[in-house]
Amino acid sequence: MIRAAYTVCMHVRAVLAAGLLAVVPAITAASQVDYAALWDGGTPFDTFLSSVRSRQAQWTSRFANAAIDADALSRARALPERRRLLVIAEDRCSDSAWVVPYIAKLAAAVPGRLELRVISRKAGSGIQEYRTPDGRVATPTVIVLDENNRPLGGWAERPAALHAWVIPIKASLSTRELYEKIDKWYADDGGKSTVREILQLLEKPQKEGQ
Repeated sequence: MIRAAYTVCMHVRAVLAAGLLAVVPAITAASQVDYAALWDGGTPFDTFLSSVRSRQAQWTSRFANAAIDADALSRARALPERRRLLVIAEDRCSDSAWVVPYIAKLAAAVPGRLELRVISRKAGSGIQEYRTPDGRVATPTVIVLDENNRPLGGWAERPAALHAWVIPIKASLSTRELYEKIDKWYADDGGKSTVREILQLLEKPQKEGQ
């Protein structure tokens, strides 16, 4: 038991220290994806929210009740350039229903700096370079674009701390037990980790040549 707890602890520390932000590069080059076409075909969040059928109460209530703290709003308003958030999500996905409403609330609060659109997993299937720490393509995936639709970075599925906790223990739990614990983590966190990591991605200096 002590050895198992130590292993989990060390895994958490390793993931957080690496600053993964739930992103692992994959083989597919970003240049192979037509981000402009994906953005043009994306759905604004308010339109997406009105079309949600699965987990409708969760999506609606979380967006309505999401609270973005003053520091996060100040950081978003201070972004030097406008950014686009292209979100790959499905209404039936539990992580999407926990994560996307908070990101959408942040974007809605600073329309002069952020715009968000949603595309389906099928539409975004060509995007393979933003993966979870254990190497999966997952929903939600958030890609930061500049105003010319050039990708600047991405974020996949869950906050880093939640990934670091889930990955080493998920095989030992039933699906029901695992998602009960994940739901509790999200509820306790209140979207703070998600918003913080998305802001870190938005604030990351643009690479030379982009």
